[in-house]
Amino acid sequence: MKNKQVYDITLIAVFTALIVVLASVPMLGFITIGVVSLTIVHIPVLIGGVFGGRKVALSLGVVFGISSLIVALTRPVTPVDLLFQNPLISVVPRMLFGWALYEVYVLCKKYIGNRLAALSVSMVVSTFLHTVFVLVPLFLFGGGADVFGAAFVPFLWAVMLSNGFWEVLAAGLIAAPIADRLMAYRPAA
Repeated sequence: MKNKQVYDITLIAVFTALIVVLASVPMLGFITIGVVSLTIVHIPVLIGGVFGGRKVALSLGVVFGISSLIVALTRPVTPVDLLFQNPLISVVPRMLFGWALYEVYVLCKKYIGNRLAALSVSMVVSTFLHTVFVLVPLFLFGGGADVFGAAFVPFLWAVMLSNGFWEVLAAGLIAAPIADRLMAYRPAA
């Protein structure tokens, strides 16, 4: 049991370092395009989460959320970044993402026989859920219609079809193969 705890803490530390570097370096983890940011910080969360289990996934989701909040507080680039200064928009959805990604992976692993296919599907679905988890509080707690007026619904669709598409693609094509290779090195439980 003690070895499992050390293993989990080590995984959390390694992937936290990756998340912090991606979030801290401008235009690396949060790439600003127009009024929104394309996020690739979710990739270490996905890889570490499916590799390390529930506790690791949730912990990395929290780290992702806190790093998103810190970035919004310290270097807001767009008006949308100002909305992410609310922890209900920046932290809570990322925490939910961390929790959901492992649950989606377990479900996919149960029904899909091929490990790489299960990883790819789970990461694509989890990344889509991440986008939804962020956009719903953005509307509810970010003022939605008050801030954007009638343009909020087109804004949501634009984010889903632009950023959401690229984030989902990155999850399926980058994160899944890396996680698949790491699975070969996971110690027996």
